[in-house]
Amino acid sequence: MQYRLSIERGCVVNWDTQTEVWARAFGSDVLNIHPADCSLLLTEAPMCPPSIQDTVDEMVFEHFGFQSYCTRTAPVLAALKAQNESEQPANCTLVLDAGFSSTHTVPIFGGTPLNFATRRLNVGGKLLTNQLKTIISYRSFNVMEETRLVTDVKERLCYVSLNFPVELSTTQFKGKKNTVRREFVMPDFVTNVRGHIRDPNEPMTACGPSAEVHEGVPPKKKHKEGASDEQVLKLSNERITVPELLHHPSDVGIEQAGVAECLAQSVEACVPDVRDTLCSNIVLTGGTTLLPNFEERLCRELREILPSELAVNVTHVSDPLLAAWCGGSIFAASDTYESQVVTKEEYSEYGHSLCRRRFMA
Repeated sequence: MQYRLSIERGCVVNWDTQTEVWARAFGSDVLNIHPADCSLLLTEAPMCPPSIQDTVDEMVFEHFGFQSYCTRTAPVLAALKAQNESEQPANCTLVLDAGFSSTHTVPIFGGTPLNFATRRLNVGGKLLTNQLKTIISYRSFNVMEETRLVTDVKERLCYVSLNFPVELSTTQFKGKKNTVRREFVMPDFVTNVRGHIRDPNEPMTACGPSAEVHEGVPPKKKHKEGASDEQVLKLSNERITVPELLHHPSDVGIEQAGVAECLAQSVEACVPDVRDTLCSNIVLTGGTTLLPNFEERLCRELREILPSELAVNVTHVSDPLLAAWCGGSIFAASDTYESQVVTKEEYSEYGHSLCRRRFMA
């Protein structure tokens, strides 16, 4: 069996499959709605090609027959959620959206993304997972078809290093000197369906490395048969080298700037009057930003790159995975939503040009 995703790198590439996905979502099994009586709000990738936008217009109005609809980029909706959470909402926001397929830095002024200052990095959660799969398959087990398992390993064990050269040299040691090394006991899908993490430097007991030993009772020895049945994945430098691709994508042949450089380029592309406000209101969204130490490492590198007179302030939205959805719900419930949509009658009269003009703001 072979399958192909309907969306690749943030853009729809297989319209037949995407139509089936939407039809099921709108149908009686999920949302159970009547499109002719509903308005639809869609998210799209920054700098989405106009040909894809025009096809979406046709699918929404001509195929499904929605009453009206509106599109917004995901960083704009995430910024709206961040402003809703802040006590003092800012008119200028610089959003770093590190998602599944890519990473975008989008300056937003008054709710409008500044496309001329938007930067894209072709590194996201998918590339990090694929890189980890390749390394593990070369060194330990063949996990090229175990995407879900490797994603779990990445999310639980990988982290962004705050001092990469020092920690990388630490991984060359053996024994207790290697404080980076961890063991991931693979699930057997009989007694457990999720692997667990083990520190090889901690003493092992019958109940695990952190079991309590009562006075006068010697610890039980580990059962040899159970130990032989375990499949243990040992990770050392992989924990830090894989997330390092976000800061140095050239390590895998991607000749682009890292996340900190992309943010700096977006700031420099804007007029000087808004640079200070943008740097003081940097918002992180997307699942990849949940890697440990991501925010602190980014602040350090930005402080080295940006001029000293610019104050740097980086914040996370409360739920980076659902930030765009939450921002979309806020936008759809606002009083300004009705003035931003395009109705089916307007589309029939003015076509795609009206959608492109109205959805820019």
